[in-house]
Amino acid sequence: MTPVHAGRVAHETPRRLPRETGPTSRALHQHFLRARRDIKGPIAAVDSRTMFVNSAAAGILRTADRPALWEWASRELREPSERTGSGVVLPSGVRADHCQAVRDGRTLLGAVVWLHRDEPPQLPPRAEETAARGWATLTAAERRVAGHVAGGLTNRETATLLFLSPHTVDYHLRHVFQKLEVRSRVELAALLARSGRPRQGGPA
Repeated sequence: MTPVHAGRVAHETPRRLPRETGPTSRALHQHFLRARRDIKGPIAAVDSRTMFVNSAAAGILRTADRPALWEWASRELREPSERTGSGVVLPSGVRADHCQAVRDGRTLLGAVVWLHRDEPPQLPPRAEETAARGWATLTAAERRVAGHVAGGLTNRETATLLFLSPHTVDYHLRHVFQKLEVRSRVELAALLARSGRPRQGGPA
């Protein structure tokens, strides 16, 4: 699902949304419109299938960020005991650090999320050389996992796409991190981008 830019939302969505989406997306969109009137910084309204962004977020957020953004926001809002208070860094490097529930009674429909851009991750010295050496040692399965994870997919989404178990994806990803000498998914994405390695992504 492509993020919807706020400038187009204002003109196109009132006509198209009732025909093209269900009541959940319409409710999310209404909350988004109210939030963007009051908030100047980058925000997104997200659920399991849809993401709306304002102008400030349109330039920094990617479609592939939606699954990770919704996974974090829904966990924060549904399971208060597991809140970390530190937010989450998305595959694009954007940080989400605060969210507000969109509910229908007690049912969680979506979330409005406040965003900001983190500084680019500090890569190891001679990162391109490290990537070239490490990439040559990856198995075909590890390369496929690395490409999809660097493209913004979660382990579960990667597992579904590659017909693997999430446990197997996690196993391959640990080997990828060791061989490429990276410590996070963000570093992996940055490393592959700088070295020209493929990032696959997938249907969000």
